[in-house]
Amino acid sequence: MTMLKLDRLFIKILQVLQTNGRISNLDLSEEVNLSPSPCLERVRKLEEAGLITQYLAEIDLDKIGANLHIMAEITLGNHLVDDFKRFEAAITDVPEVISCYKIAGPFDYTMDMICRDIAHFNQLKEKLLAAKIGIEHFRGHVVMERTKTFSGYPLESLTVPSPLDGVLKG
Repeated sequence: MTMLKLDRLFIKILQVLQTNGRISNLDLSEEVNLSPSPCLERVRKLEEAGLITQYLAEIDLDKIGANLHIMAEITLGNHLVDDFKRFEAAITDVPEVISCYKIAGPFDYTMDMICRDIAHFNQLKEKLLAAKIGIEHFRGHVVMERTKTFSGYPLESLTVPSPLDGVLKG
C-alpha cells in the first residue's frame, strides 16, 4: 500500500463517498469542484492506499422482517494472546455478530449482534458459551431504538490540528 498525503481534496472526496458510495464520478467531481478525470484518479489512489476499504449498502432490516439488535459485553476467563485469538477466530464465523471491538475497561469486548428474536438470541448466546472459546461473562443489552445513525467519520476534525495543541502540554 502506498502512503498518501491527504490534502483538502482527498478529504472532501472521502467525506462525500463515506455517505454516498454510489455517487457517479461526474457528480462526485462536481461536488468536490474537480474535473472528472483527476477526480477518478484521486479515488483510485485512495482505494490503492487502503483508505477506502469497501463500499456498502445500508439495509433497513425492519423492512425485511422482525429483528433484534443486541449489544453484548464479553469478558474472557483468561487473558493470554491465544485466548484472544481463539475468541476472535470463533466469532468471525458467526454471521449474527455484525461487529466486535476489543476494548479497555471492565470487559474485554463489545459485540453487536442481529437476531430474529429473543429465542434466537438465547440460542446463539448458549452456543457461544458452550463453544469453549474462553467466555467467562456475557451480558447482552437489547437496543430499544437507534437515536443516531452513522453519518460518516469527522474527517476534517481528525486531519486538522486541534485547537488545544500546545495548550495541554506541560
